[in-house]
Amino acid sequence: MNQMMYFQTYYLMNSIIKNILPLILCVFCIFSIPNSWALENYVGELFKTDQPISLYTATQAKKEEINSIFWQITDLEGKKHYLFGTIHTDDNRVSNFKPIVEEKLKEIDIFVMEADEIIDRSILQVDPKLYDGHLSEEELEKINLLADFHTMPRENILSMKPWILAVIFDSPRPITPFNQDNLLKSKAEDFMKITQGLETPSEHFKALDKFTIDEQMNLLKAVLQKDLEQKEINYELLLSAYLSFDTEKILNTDVLITKSLVSEATWKKMEYYFLTRRNKFFAERAKELIKGNRIFIAVGASHLGGETGLLNQFKEAGFKLKPMQALD
Repeated sequence: MNQMMYFQTYYLMNSIIKNILPLILCVFCIFSIPNSWALENYVGELFKTDQPISLYTATQAKKEEINSIFWQITDLEGKKHYLFGTIHTDDNRVSNFKPIVEEKLKEIDIFVMEADEIIDRSILQVDPKLYDGHLSEEELEKINLLADFHTMPRENILSMKPWILAVIFDSPRPITPFNQDNLLKSKAEDFMKITQGLETPSEHFKALDKFTIDEQMNLLKAVLQKDLEQKEINYELLLSAYLSFDTEKILNTDVLITKSLVSEATWKKMEYYFLTRRNKFFAERAKELIKGNRIFIAVGASHLGGETGLLNQFKEAGFKLKPMQALD
């Protein structure tokens, strides 16, 4: 490889790694319905009523009078903070922010995202020999074709952990730097705000690495079985749920889609590590950050709803919540 090609490849891989982090962190919205029969039944169940379908008994009896993915949070000292539930896509249907979003970004001291940017790429990498004996020739060819689709160099693709490939390949759209999360962060940086994560990359990936190689390979294989049409259908389902601004429906859509694909044992681990435990961790870190600061929190919208969701945790802490409109 000549020097020009080396730097082009290095730049491209760094760009991909930088921009997949928000996608990786929204674990619940990367997997899909495995067949059309299940999809039809799922859609019928989810959308035959205007009421959200809840998987949590504790939240079935609770309804927000106003649906919103953007909230003003007033702490016990009267300081105002903001919570924005994001979706990890560059779709222009979710990037048309109302002026109030920028106004609130100007007011705060710290913009808080789910995790800090990855500096040490080794936490994402494996020895390519790890894949030996796990994938068929057909699956390896699909990986190469999907690498082309996502503009990723074929020669480096098997140096990435299986669950990362599952995340990337489940998207029906090539990853770009213009997802909603990055747009919000860029606006905060334009206003000279401090930006930081609720988690460090090592904290986040430590949880992901609790999944065995077999579990990761099964996730990757399930994604490889899906065609582009299936991915697009599920993408639109998730986007429709998001644009309802109903945090319970958003959560339940993610959860129902994910549960339909993974084994019960894998789902239990995902629910604990990526939802229950992570939500509690997020809330604890946020409560620390508000001491002496005004903050704007931007996390995946699935972290807002549910019994352990951030909205419920902030209510239980005695904070006052006020919904606001975020998108035109």
